[in-house]
Amino acid sequence: MRLKSQTVLLNRKGSYRLQLRGLLPQQVGQVVQYGVLVGAQARIPARLIIVRVPSEVAKQRRERLEEEAQDKGQAVSPEQWDLAEWTIVITNVSRGRLSVIEVLQLMRIRWQLELLYKLWKQYGQIDEWRSKQPWRILCEVYGKLAAMLLQHWLILLGCWHDPWRSLVKAAQVMRRHAMRVLAALHGEYRWDCLERSLRRSMRSGCRVNRRKADPGTMQMLLEGPDWELFSP
Repeated sequence: MRLKSQTVLLNRKGSYRLQLRGLLPQQVGQVVQYGVLVGAQARIPARLIIVRVPSEVAKQRRERLEEEAQDKGQAVSPEQWDLAEWTIVITNVSRGRLSVIEVLQLMRIRWQLELLYKLWKQYGQIDEWRSKQPWRILCEVYGKLAAMLLQHWLILLGCWHDPWRSLVKAAQVMRRHAMRVLAALHGEYRWDCLERSLRRSMRSGCRVNRRKADPGTMQMLLEGPDWELFSP
């Protein structure tokens, strides 16, 4: 996770408090790591990773800080403004298990589960209903959740093994085959035929397109790091 302001950091022995200002690297791209204890009372062993980012990344961060501060009617603190020039992360995973680049990559992809929820809400509309009667709403929510679970199970069979899979495109395939799925549930269509058809459809067109401006998860993991890793 990113280091939050006001978090107390101690040296490995816990004998004194570390001052973040004295630990910051000064050259762009320079990475430093320290073994620290997090929290004045908890004293959790962790790695502190600090990376100096390019000026354009710092500028983008400061623009976002200003926008967020204006939305809340607040001012950006001097500390936040200055620390925008560094990516500062703490983790309790050892160096042997995660390199610095892998830590930064995981920071970028840790919200993948949220994308699944977004898929269910945006396309499955599980958070929308057409009635004002509580029991009707409950039945509709349960029905949609059951449909999303069935959809996810069929996506697992169809394209989950492909790291370049697109859940949005796979969900579109499922909607096109919805009547055949219902027929299979009623025994009017063979499941093995349905499964083969879904796999063909998902394998042929359910892949994420490569992007320069906003690379996808597998693009970042398989094609190597860039300075986008150090962005928020």
